[in-house]
Amino acid sequence: MKAATFLPLLVLSGVAYAQNSTNTTSVAGLVGALSAAGLTQLIQVASTLNGTSEGQQLLSNITNGAPYLVFAPNNDAWQNAPSNVTGNITLLAGYFSYHIVPGNFTQASTIYPNVTLGETLYRDPSLTTVHLEGGKPEVVAWAVRGDNKTHVLNQRNDSIVVNQTTFGNLTIFVVDHFLTIPETLEATIPTDNSSLTGFETLLRSTQVEYLNSTTNQTSNVSFFDALNTRYSGYTLFVPNTSAIDAANSILQSLASNTTAVNNVLFNHWINGSTIYSPLLTGSSNYTSAAGEPLSFHINSTGQYVTSGNVTALIIQPDVLLPNGVVHIIDTVLVNTDSDSSAASSAISSAASVATQTTASQTVPIGFSQTESLGGPSCTASSGNGGSGSGGSSGAMSLSAAGKGFVIAVAGVLVGGWMTVS
Repeated sequence: MKAATFLPLLVLSGVAYAQNSTNTTSVAGLVGALSAAGLTQLIQVASTLNGTSEGQQLLSNITNGAPYLVFAPNNDAWQNAPSNVTGNITLLAGYFSYHIVPGNFTQASTIYPNVTLGETLYRDPSLTTVHLEGGKPEVVAWAVRGDNKTHVLNQRNDSIVVNQTTFGNLTIFVVDHFLTIPETLEATIPTDNSSLTGFETLLRSTQVEYLNSTTNQTSNVSFFDALNTRYSGYTLFVPNTSAIDAANSILQSLASNTTAVNNVLFNHWINGSTIYSPLLTGSSNYTSAAGEPLSFHINSTGQYVTSGNVTALIIQPDVLLPNGVVHIIDTVLVNTDSDSSAASSAISSAASVATQTTASQTVPIGFSQTESLGGPSCTASSGNGGSGSGGSSGAMSLSAAGKGFVIAVAGVLVGGWMTVS
């Protein structure tokens, strides 16, 4: 090991932590651990990050003695990282915070479709890239795939954990790609055409009237556009293209009934709450945007969601979005029923939960609840259904024509009201 390799963070430690000998020692030791793992480019990046207050805070966090999991891109990964990120120190600090997960995850090893999810340090107070309810941080998801390797999910480039090491309080997963933060629904669809394009067509064909509360002007937008950029916090069950094709005749028979079509769509959607798959269990109680109950069960064949008398298998859980999460299912939940009172109560509860201050999770999100799907289990778990909404300045009502179906929503949309007719 060359002494020059250690210089950036040794200098960094003297600048950022001059008043904390413990941290100075920790940083120097961390440099050695990273260098021993061949992560010399990461050492240089950490030195660069020390030039920002955000970067100094990140480095302070991971050397404060508390446990953290760090997804550390190897040298090749940094060489191929997006230049618009690596060339902008502020963006770099933000994106690198997505690679850091508070907590001890050493026992969390899940076999897909079991998924381990952890809250990262990536938050966006400006609400330009993260729109989760209540100002929640973005999460990262990973699992062991059929090749017996740990993959970071929801990445355009398949990101694999190629090595693992520890240093004190840190678990370091060396990954072969720079992790990208979750992208919008519109940007995510091209990466999974076979699963999402059919439902996209259905969402784009449904129009909603949007009232901007600032300008007091109304305009028609597609339901797809509303989900893509206007909601803060939601869970969407998306039938894959095969499921849409299988249900085509039923959907065509409903085409002239706007209320029925809207109710079918709303029964695939939990408004105001981002609910990840480990929280969708037999003990979970959730209400769709149409006011109908959604129930869940798990057995040796998989994880299922039921609406009305239709049950679907979740075939791809936890497609992460900046403003929610998508779970891909194998059957259209053709439920045309609605309950406006239950829908109103559910969204009010979600809005209330979003205003409550909660500590960041430092264990896998709800992990042990889905361990029956198979694979090694983690004994630590916590979290609740996570309902709520936040980070927006408007309100919304949804009405289905002919029934006076209205959902009063506070603080879910960004800057306006929405009606469905």
